[in-house]
Amino acid sequence: MLSAPFEGGCQCGAVRYRSAALPFVCYTCHCRACQRITASAFATCVQVPAEGLEILSGSPGAFTRTADSGNILTTSICKQCGSALFVANSSRPRTRTIYVGTLDGASEVAVNAHIWVSRRLPWVILPEKHRIFQEAGDFRSDYASDPSRLNRE
Repeated sequence: MLSAPFEGGCQCGAVRYRSAALPFVCYTCHCRACQRITASAFATCVQVPAEGLEILSGSPGAFTRTADSGNILTTSICKQCGSALFVANSSRPRTRTIYVGTLDGASEVAVNAHIWVSRRLPWVILPEKHRIFQEAGDFRSDYASDPSRLNRE
């Protein structure tokens, strides 16, 4: 189980960050934007309060893109190695979405929800007991009704 504070960084080590707060949600996103940014089938993410995320070293660059939801996402990246680190979403300005692969303790993250499954690549097999959401809006609605449910194993 991930404990706070926790740290992470880019592939080359030029950018390091720390979150003072535990993630309030952990999920895997199968949207096309996440597939492209990770150059993989999906992105696994945790969300934390923006005010608790601190850059320890380096100076990340940023680029902006439009997600499948229509939200504007600003992704912080390492200017040296290109690693995508975390994202600011226009619909949730007080939240940062951290890519789990950049966490020092990535193996400590327990994911049990999948979003944008309507865009999942056909060969990706989802675990039977995980929560499945065809679109991101379904996920947000469920989370808003009972935030504690999303991180239960």
